[in-house]
Amino acid sequence: MKFLSLPTALFAAAIAVPLLLLLYFLKLRRQERRISSTLLWKKAIQDLQVNAPFQKLRRNLLLFLQLLVLAAALFGLANPVMNVLKDMEKSIVILVDHSGSMNAIEADGHSRLDHAKDAAAQFVSELPRGARAMVISFADRAGVVCNFTDDKRRLSRLISEIEPTSGLSHIAEALQLAVAYSSSLVEVTGTGVPEAAQQGAADIELFSDGRIADADKQFVTRGRMRYYRVGQAVDNVGIVAFDVRRDFERPGILSLFVQVENFGPAAVTSDISLSLDGKPLLGPGSVRAVALGPAVATMQPARKEDIKALPASQNVVFELQHDAGGLLEVTWHRADALLIDNTVSAPIDPPRPVRVLAVTDRPEVHRFITKAMAGFAIDDLEVKPVAEYDALPDAKLIVEGRCAYDVVFLDNHDTNRLPPGNYVFFNGLPRIDGVSWGEEVSGKPLVFGRENHPLLHAVNYDNLYIAKWKGLKVPNHALTLLEGEDSVVSAMLSDPGHRYILFGFDLLDTDFALRPAFPIFLQNTIMFLAGGGLVEASRLVTPGDTMTLNVPPGAEKARITRPDGKTEDVDVRGRATVTYARTRDTGLYRVEFDDTKKTANAFAVNILDETESHIAPNDSFTVGSEKVDVLDATKKVNEVLWPYAAGVGLLLVLLEWWVYNKRVMI
Repeated sequence: MKFLSLPTALFAAAIAVPLLLLLYFLKLRRQERRISSTLLWKKAIQDLQVNAPFQKLRRNLLLFLQLLVLAAALFGLANPVMNVLKDMEKSIVILVDHSGSMNAIEADGHSRLDHAKDAAAQFVSELPRGARAMVISFADRAGVVCNFTDDKRRLSRLISEIEPTSGLSHIAEALQLAVAYSSSLVEVTGTGVPEAAQQGAADIELFSDGRIADADKQFVTRGRMRYYRVGQAVDNVGIVAFDVRRDFERPGILSLFVQVENFGPAAVTSDISLSLDGKPLLGPGSVRAVALGPAVATMQPARKEDIKALPASQNVVFELQHDAGGLLEVTWHRADALLIDNTVSAPIDPPRPVRVLAVTDRPEVHRFITKAMAGFAIDDLEVKPVAEYDALPDAKLIVEGRCAYDVVFLDNHDTNRLPPGNYVFFNGLPRIDGVSWGEEVSGKPLVFGRENHPLLHAVNYDNLYIAKWKGLKVPNHALTLLEGEDSVVSAMLSDPGHRYILFGFDLLDTDFALRPAFPIFLQNTIMFLAGGGLVEASRLVTPGDTMTLNVPPGAEKARITRPDGKTEDVDVRGRATVTYARTRDTGLYRVEFDDTKKTANAFAVNILDETESHIAPNDSFTVGSEKVDVLDATKKVNEVLWPYAAGVGLLLVLLEWWVYNKRVMI
């Protein structure tokens, strides 16, 4: 409890209390006596003389009550406040962040999520009687932990059961759930919305460290949000980028790229090492000492000479000879507040020959493709007419649930014969939903090319002549590679098990195949799409991403073993691919089919996110352009107490009046 006006109250007490006592010193203390005559009046006069100003105070209930009244008035004058949680008049939605950064360990040895759950449970315990609350946990996805209820025990118990994840922190879905459950405008035909939703907009209480990637893109449509800041730790170094490649010309050579960044306020030096199948590699270059400067954001002020001398981020490249498969791991050997970003891993397969198929009926295109690929190592290149491709039996086109060829080039042909695999279409389209032809464009130049994409690396498309093309209509998630003034010329899109690269022009209507850029593009395409040249990107995912599993023919069940050792069975009967989305924990996921104990696939989940690795709690939090009230989750808001003191004082005055009237003799 604090007194905001204590000096004023003490000054008033120094005046009022002595005055009250002085009145009782001077007050006559008459005794009631029955007399038979006035002879005893003399004695009464003597009593008046004995009442000296500084006589000893006698016990007096009225004096005690008046002192209490005065104390209550002075207490209220001191403007006392107490740290309590303010009573809520509306329904309340409690958001608990359990993303990767909430795994940070604080000075007391407990995780940041533990502190958030304790603060949320304390908030629930001090809700006023009759208040209703619901709980939503969120990371990359949001989920309802508890629907609206006034049962505090149930709320607290379910909050305590929220589990940590390595997921990235996104609040959009959590806010949508909060609005959906609390909005009084929601109506469902034939059913009613939750009772609490009829009470109007709900206040949102957010328990988080504030490291939320999409907060600036959201807004609170109903109610008010308050942010309870959790955590104090700032010391962390994380691996924020990772890539593994096999040398295209020498498949036995593996190259690993790692980026390490310091997010703490002090310079650090430690080792970073490479291991294979859980065993550290001891060869030259397998262990590196890395020195990192402090994070620029923590330097007060940031000095350019310090940044130049010791940057906060460093790139490390490992290279090794390895002709087999296995699991590669890179580890940063320094304990800090967040450990899940200190290790990254990647499953690798043995090198194998790259198989490429070109499907065309035109000799000119056949010649362009084979001549362009003669300049780099392709051990298995086949060219088939369209009719032969369409007539290929499944046993030859599909191997272990996937296309037998690493990349298929299709010229002037639309088709739906597309087993899971990688496809490049020139003047043709895959027959899938959302993809179609637009209007034909002629005599127009290209105005945009995505030069930073691996497919267009070193591909010079300037002054590329294209007599005509048909604009591509593709889904919103497609990535455009080349564009005209008002149409898409080339795009890349994916769906489970497939990757497509589309060109809206005919190779015979352009000089693309005659330029040096053409063989460069083909090499980029094979390296990007083929597993033999690049460790498959689909097997390196971030927490919360969906994994696509290729199902061997005839398989009925897939058993997925998660990094925590728990297993989950998925029915795959009659399916070529199956998706799996419970990837919230970092580490290796192994897939076995039909209890054969043979790993058919392995996926690695790595956090690789600067927002999550930057664990310093966010002191200034905004949602969209609106600044959110920030409170320390370990503290409570001030509740004024003077109205309660005034009420107590009024009751004492009434009691004093009653006692006085009880004593008065008529």
